[in-house]
Amino acid sequence: MTPRARGFDLAALIVCALILGGTVLYPSLRLAAQALARWVPEAVLEARGLAAVRNTFLMALASVGTAGVVGTGLALVLTRYTFPGSRALAVLAYLPFTLPPLVGVLGFYYIIGRDGFIPRFLETRLGMEDAAPSGWWAILIIHTYSFYVFFYAMIAPALANLDHAQVEAARTLGAGPVRTFRKVTMPLLRPALLGASLLTFMSSGASFSAPYFFGRDFPMLSVRIYEETSQFNLDEALTITLVLAAVSLTGVLLFRGRQKPSGGASKGVRSPLKSRAGRLLAGAAAWTCILGLLLPHLTILWLSFADYRAWQTEIIPTTMTLDNYIRLFRDPGAFAPVRNSLWMSALATTATAAVALPAAYLIARRRPGGRWVNFLVMIPWALPGTVIAMNLIVSFNDPWLPLYNTVWILPLAYFVRNIPLLTRMTGAAIEPFDAALIEAGRTLGASRGYCFRRVVAPLIAPAVVAGMALVFATSLGEFVASILLYTPGNIPIAVKINMEWRTALGPAFAYSVLLMTLVGLTFALSRRFTTRTM
Repeated sequence: MTPRARGFDLAALIVCALILGGTVLYPSLRLAAQALARWVPEAVLEARGLAAVRNTFLMALASVGTAGVVGTGLALVLTRYTFPGSRALAVLAYLPFTLPPLVGVLGFYYIIGRDGFIPRFLETRLGMEDAAPSGWWAILIIHTYSFYVFFYAMIAPALANLDHAQVEAARTLGAGPVRTFRKVTMPLLRPALLGASLLTFMSSGASFSAPYFFGRDFPMLSVRIYEETSQFNLDEALTITLVLAAVSLTGVLLFRGRQKPSGGASKGVRSPLKSRAGRLLAGAAAWTCILGLLLPHLTILWLSFADYRAWQTEIIPTTMTLDNYIRLFRDPGAFAPVRNSLWMSALATTATAAVALPAAYLIARRRPGGRWVNFLVMIPWALPGTVIAMNLIVSFNDPWLPLYNTVWILPLAYFVRNIPLLTRMTGAAIEPFDAALIEAGRTLGASRGYCFRRVVAPLIAPAVVAGMALVFATSLGEFVASILLYTPGNIPIAVKINMEWRTALGPAFAYSVLLMTLVGLTFALSRRFTTRTM
């Protein structure tokens, strides 16, 4: 390695260590020390505290089970068979990724909640009482819808790359379908299953929007932190925060996996269903699933045009109006939350890319210090958004670090939450890169800058752009940390939706449609760019 290359590695290591140490490691250690020093046992030992710990852990396990069944089953069907609607379902199966958490929960609230279409129909038309699902049941439904995508996104590629020669060999030797699946297929899918289970467990434990709307009688730790912070009970909030971090780390221990996924030598081909009745039944089921996937989006869109003065006696609003949007466009300050979210998300995305690129390089190319950088990067991945927000509150509320209650604290929170995501995606593109390509360019007389522009950048750009789009879209709809850290000067759109929902339903849904549109445009533009660069 040349002295220039060593100097670059050292500079990248210093930058990553300083930034990640100051924004990730120091706040985490500071919160742990403060929580232990100001420990309030009653916060987790009283009845409501114990219930929150139990509910959070059990809901995380239940979400893994239900999301795993739905996502894995969908992946098995769509990778093995073709039928009417299968292609559309395979594409739309990723829809929950494009739905901001608060907007999705708001849509479900008006589908299955106390004011939802389904409970109101059952109560008024069929005479059923208390038809709305209870707190835990509603939360589990929302978690299943939101998190099954982890299983589908990880199991489907694993099934597509499965070595079917091993399956056929087992069947030839007399093993039945169940035994073959249990002894051959499941071990090959184990890494993907463990990875999806870990993501689901941690996402469920960190969930805030669903328990916030539906968990009045089903307390969970993330909402308890918000409640204690809102009442200025910082000691209790710190105690619960440390317990929530411990629950998340328990998931890492439960679902960690060391086995690497194995590729296949012979790929399976999807076979069409031959039975006419089977094709009709599968097609009907596929389009029913597609309707279910679109239902939260369609509900939000429909309600954004509803006249709420005429909706008091109707199950589903039928009087439509443009007043909800007109009010936004006529109000000079109505677009301030949109502007706030746009500039904060753009700043967070830029900062995340500036740190994630050198961090991914050090980790993927196994440079000196890469393991330590990887450790720092993965700390936020193991901590819920509520914990990260509390880390920042505790650490940056000092006179020498007065970032709390300023407009800069939210972009910092978005940066910390998303640094693992972009680093992983970028590292996945850098790791298989063949350095011999650069050496070949250098041998032919090209400069390092020219080799980077014409060789390296085109190969890693799709992953980097896709990761930055995901960071930007996630930051636009971020609600968990935002509700704890926002100030009157930088109210983001998700917090504004929550405020409007409590006072004026129409603008809340109009804002929700704007947020869904911004997120959808972000993914569409990134996809167009990445297709051009590939």
